[in-house]
Amino acid sequence: MDPVALACAVVPVTILLYGVPVVRDRLRAWFPAAPVDPYRAAAGRWLTEDDVQAAAARLLLDGLVTINHRGNLALTGTGVDVARTAGHPIPEALLAALRRRSAATTLGNIAFRDPVFRAAHAEFHGGPGASRARRAAAARDCLTVTGVLLLTGEFAFVNLALFDRLPHGPAQWAATAATGIASLAQFAFLARYGRRSGADGRRIAASGPYVPPAPHPALVELSEKAPEAAAWLRAGRLRTTRRRNRGRRRRRGRGTAPAPM
Repeated sequence: MDPVALACAVVPVTILLYGVPVVRDRLRAWFPAAPVDPYRAAAGRWLTEDDVQAAAARLLLDGLVTINHRGNLALTGTGVDVARTAGHPIPEALLAALRRRSAATTLGNIAFRDPVFRAAHAEFHGGPGASRARRAAAARDCLTVTGVLLLTGEFAFVNLALFDRLPHGPAQWAATAATGIASLAQFAFLARYGRRSGADGRRIAASGPYVPPAPHPALVELSEKAPEAAAWLRAGRLRTTRRRNRGRRRRRGRGTAPAPM
């Protein structure tokens, strides 16, 4: 293939590859995306840091529930009042689950054994906003895979055409060099951007460590204001048995954590 014609095709493609991310970042800076619900963002975190854990932390911070050293959640006088709401579907569903019970229980029991709470949790994460987010993510993944396949095919074709025949004259040698440099730049683009996406939608290199989404603000606030209650809440999330604490003497120095102020 003529080296000059090949360079005229490969170099603009390379410029386009590196120019699109710059334009995209500029557009994101000028037109920021709508903020993501923090409970949706926390849904994919670890078990003791997910949206259910954050909902319990929010109820503790608002003084609607208390927690003891065994990780059992119980309603306060304010939490018993049905006129008091939690202000969000996930904490509201957890508060309703506690109101349906006649005794204190762990968060793990509610999360794994309460069908009404599980249904409300699934309904929130299966709502219109979540569906649109999933469709958008699927479309982005499809476009990414298609682009990588097309770019890989173009890269293979260019390398075959580059060594199809020896160039003659300064113009063809310069065009061949430009094509080779552009091909290396395309390979570097694939190596850098052909990776998984981070929490903010930007691509991260495979050599860099994976940075998970930030913890829910309620969990951070509870850890700062009442670290002991936060530890009890983590322990309660891992308890899913239905046993009751009967016939056991309460140890000195342990009891119920007051609601953080």
